[in-house]
Amino acid sequence: MSRKLNILMPSIYFPPRQGGIESHVYFLARELVRRGHSVKVITTRTEASSPASEEMDGVQVRRLPSFGKHFVGWSLGSVFSAPEITYSAKSFDLIHCHTFASALGGSVAALLYGRPLVVTVHSSHFLRLAKNAAMRPPLNLVLRRAGALLSTSKEIDGVVADLVPGSWTVPIVNGIDTATFKPVSGSLEREAGEFVIVCPRRLVAKNGVEFLVRAMGILKDRMKVRLYITGDGPLAAELGGTAAGLGISDRVVFMGGVENARMPSVYSSADLVVVPSLVEATSIAALEAMSCERVVAASRVGGLPEIIDERLGFLFEPGRPEAIAETVEKAARRTDMAELGREARRRVEENWSIGKMTDTHEEIYWKVLGEAANA
Repeated sequence: MSRKLNILMPSIYFPPRQGGIESHVYFLARELVRRGHSVKVITTRTEASSPASEEMDGVQVRRLPSFGKHFVGWSLGSVFSAPEITYSAKSFDLIHCHTFASALGGSVAALLYGRPLVVTVHSSHFLRLAKNAAMRPPLNLVLRRAGALLSTSKEIDGVVADLVPGSWTVPIVNGIDTATFKPVSGSLEREAGEFVIVCPRRLVAKNGVEFLVRAMGILKDRMKVRLYITGDGPLAAELGGTAAGLGISDRVVFMGGVENARMPSVYSSADLVVVPSLVEATSIAALEAMSCERVVAASRVGGLPEIIDERLGFLFEPGRPEAIAETVEKAARRTDMAELGREARRRVEENWSIGKMTDTHEEIYWKVLGEAANA
């Protein structure tokens, strides 16, 4: 199609905040602009230093007040942002909302102005809420006007299809900027003969980092190993205390939040990247590591087995330190890790590049626009 679109893209989160949703929306919006479309993102101001309005790589960004990174905050943000999203939608061809918390304004605009609506459902938080009988009606209300409901894993797609019967649902794994996430020189310190693990996870309960730290306690007498954890969160002090109690403070390095620009060199330092989540949609961090030719070991949960299998990585049962320790030992014995890493990058390039992801989104946009025009 030669016609260029004006796309309104509400998203609860956006850079400079770091995370999977933020990266997905940024890379998609940037690539759409590169292809000649116009994109405006309406998001929340999660960092006080961020301007209320700016242009990022051709993407117009509008930031509204944030009410906190929790359910009450999302709910208040959804209601507060709805009027601006609804009013702005009159000037756009299509609305693409990211997360259910950003979909209220888009749903109202679809009702009032007939604007075609696409919603992407991100994250495992949605899975938890969809199990709550009291939450199912409001979730249905904000999602049912969408011409397409996209999900970041097959697991989420199945829940969305059940929640909104008769809707058009499409599972799309998040895309990775393979030009940025590629193998480079490593930046992390290591001792001779040391096996280096990187865990790119926020320090919250659902990410299961505690069980990886406990696995390090098992491994300390079995092999020479060091763990670098990139990410911050409310469990930082507790996990530091766990490492101290296990006598492994010298083997577990808490790096805090690491900006995206540094992550390729961090991933490239690793012999193994571990994603020990208890619940997960599709891990962008795992895909980033794979794009850097790193082998990933991950919990057998959610969307992780959709991107990782035994042909290029390792899967283990969630919440079991012994299983994680055995997986690390297995990886350390492999002599073909470099080959597995190259295969991991090939798989990302073939299936989950930003270009392929954007191709798919454009096809969905044109189909939704066509159906709206014929309605």
